[in-house]
Amino acid sequence: MARRFSAPYQSEPVSSLANWARNLAVFSVVAVVVSILIVRFGFLEMKPALATFFGALGCAALSILVSLAAFGARAYPGTKKWYGTSGNSFVAVVEFGDSVRARAVTAGGESGHPDSKHFNDQATRYATGDLRDVYFYPSQLRGHTEREYHPGS
Repeated sequence: MARRFSAPYQSEPVSSLANWARNLAVFSVVAVVVSILIVRFGFLEMKPALATFFGALGCAALSILVSLAAFGARAYPGTKKWYGTSGNSFVAVVEFGDSVRARAVTAGGESGHPDSKHFNDQATRYATGDLRDVYFYPSQLRGHTEREYHPGS
């Protein structure tokens, strides 16, 4: 599964959900700007303008949530199938109890950097449905980490 980080992705087909999310985001930005101008120049009372402002912010938040499920896909030369080129995909099964147990897989890999060994290391797992164990507790992480991040040190 390929991931793209440059302008060519814009010419590829995207889901109608992605288009809807983009249009909603543009509408939200326009509505926020208009509500600010309405208050600034005194065309409306403060309460209706605030309602417009917060309604637009709500639409912006909704567009962000909707865009999480959006995806892009295209056919490559010499192939009949369409392949995902952008978007999010994550599958998980979680069991809640005295301790949390989970299995998961990420489409592609954990890294967004094409040069990383983790850029595409889970693609086969995702295609076959072979979920990996998810580690929640420090005891489970021992022996499964490459490096640790400690902010401020």
